Amino acid sequence: MNDNTSAQSKTGGTTMSGSQDGAVNIEVSGDEMQAVAFIMPPVLTGKAVDVPDVKRALKQAGVVFGIVNNERIASFCEEGRLMPVDFLAAAGSQPGAGEDASITYTWMKDDAKAIDDVAKIDFRELNIVKSVKGGDVIAVRKPPTRGQEGVTVTGKKTPGEWGSDVSVKAGANVTSNPDNTQFIAALDGSPKLSDNTVSVDPVYRIAGDVDYSTGNINFAGALEIKGNVQDGFVVKAEGNISIGGNVQAAEVISGGDVAVAGGIITRHEGTVYAKGTISAKFIENSVVEADSDVIADRAIINSKVRSNNRIICTSREGKIMGGDIMAFHEIRAKHLGTEKETATVLRAGFKFDVFLKLAALEEKLAKILFESERIRKSLSSTKIAQGDAAMNMKKTLAQLDAQKVAIQQHLAAMRSKVQVNPFATVKGEEFIHPGAVIYIGGARERVAKALKFATLSADKEGGIALSAYDELSRSVKTTSVGSKEKQKTVLVVDDAKFMRNKLRNILENANFKVVAEAEDGRDAVALYNKHKPDVVTMDITMPNVDGITSLRAIKKLDPKARVVMISALGQKDKVRDSIIAGAMDFVIKPFIPEKVVEIIARIAGKDQGKDAN
Repeated sequence: MNDNTSAQSKTGGTTMSGSQDGAVNIEVSGDEMQAVAFIMPPVLTGKAVDVPDVKRALKQAGVVFGIVNNERIASFCEEGRLMPVDFLAAAGSQPGAGEDASITYTWMKDDAKAIDDVAKIDFRELNIVKSVKGGDVIAVRKPPTRGQEGVTVTGKKTPGEWGSDVSVKAGANVTSNPDNTQFIAALDGSPKLSDNTVSVDPVYRIAGDVDYSTGNINFAGALEIKGNVQDGFVVKAEGNISIGGNVQAAEVISGGDVAVAGGIITRHEGTVYAKGTISAKFIENSVVEADSDVIADRAIINSKVRSNNRIICTSREGKIMGGDIMAFHEIRAKHLGTEKETATVLRAGFKFDVFLKLAALEEKLAKILFESERIRKSLSSTKIAQGDAAMNMKKTLAQLDAQKVAIQQHLAAMRSKVQVNPFATVKGEEFIHPGAVIYIGGARERVAKALKFATLSADKEGGIALSAYDELSRSVKTTSVGSKEKQKTVLVVDDAKFMRNKLRNILENANFKVVAEAEDGRDAVALYNKHKPDVVTMDITMPNVDGITSLRAIKKLDPKARVVMISALGQKDKVRDSIIAGAMDFVIKPFIPEKVVEIIARIAGKDQGKDAN
């Protein structure tokens, strides 16, 4: 069987003299993708096949697509004048194959720059840690395409083939558009690809140190570093940074908190900065800056630590020794300064960023004033009073004077806008040692003698006031520890040790002597009988024998006993009952040190002979 189909066309037929016209026959292949023309030459004087004859034969055969051009047909017709000839007169187009789908992961693009000189390569810039920001397109899927359709010589169309597809899914913290052609990070973090699933982890974890194996790190999310940050490396993250070891001579910058399990020991060759809180076991010979708190568990030693909130170092051995410490709200430690009087500067009440700008301008102004004075002295010399040298020096002096005026104006404008915290405090939970220099607002005080359980704050006259160490303390001037007056004695009664400690700190700093403490009303009666104190502070609410019962028992034992009741808010009825039972006054919790001292001092100084009922 022949899968071809054919059509024949003659030019004019047979003549009387035996001549015969040429003929053309078209055969179409079984798949209709080819049409072959067979040309027979004329006999004797018959007419030869020409282009219109071939075109007519193709049409009769149903060939409408892929026909070769007239010039090609004409060349074969010319050849067919003398001998039979066949040629491909038309060809169809095969259906095309489409492109396969593809996935581009944007964070995997190689963005390394060409390096002309190997000596310029910084091996700390490895860019191993990849990060993306929320909203970034992190993967682009290009769908498969369909190939171009095919057409037979008879005009029949055949669809093209599709390319193969690829599978990718949106995992944790990733979204995609409806046709899955774009995959978008839902938050800042580290992009990952696993089992054809793209996801974003908000925390990037480093199992060891930040060193030459990791290079510098710049990450959009949070970082968790199990080891140390080695010398010379830079770690930046827009989220929190957790470091399991130490920060050495490196730079650490966080848009959140920095938590260091070990110490910060940069040797003044690096900086640790956080928009949140910085915490570490200790800080030594380092520059540390935080918009929120700085908390050191054990010590801050010879460091520049700056906080726009609080600096706290109050573990069992918590010490701040040496360096320059600056906080907007509070500086607090067990020990401030050292017994060896190492220079320790403590500044409270200013935003450190503003303060540092002011300090830099003041330093620049000082240099200008010094240089101006030097030039003026030179100009006053008769040796160079005239000539080009003098002209140049006068020109320089004029420039310096202009700079001086500009800086003075800038300083005045900045100082007028400086925010000073009137409630800023410096607190030594145990001691503020001699040699510590305290700045609170515009006041300055050098500690000459060790202060125990002390809080320093601004007073109304613009100086620095001393009060007892207390988290709720305010400005209060108390009797100095060196007073020659005989110390009044106090018995403190409260079931809570924390509250007894607070009262003891307040009273001892005000030159009262706490002769005993009791945690129960029954013990209070026995201790009163033993010590005969000038004043008793008695908590109203206690679990066994309450304060009012104990008050009555003490008054029965000694009608002249001076008892001050300690009351919480909302105990008006019990306060009234206490007064009826013989209490001379009451103090409200939480304690305000100046109020406590004022009431106890007044009651201790009362003449019982006049006041006895």
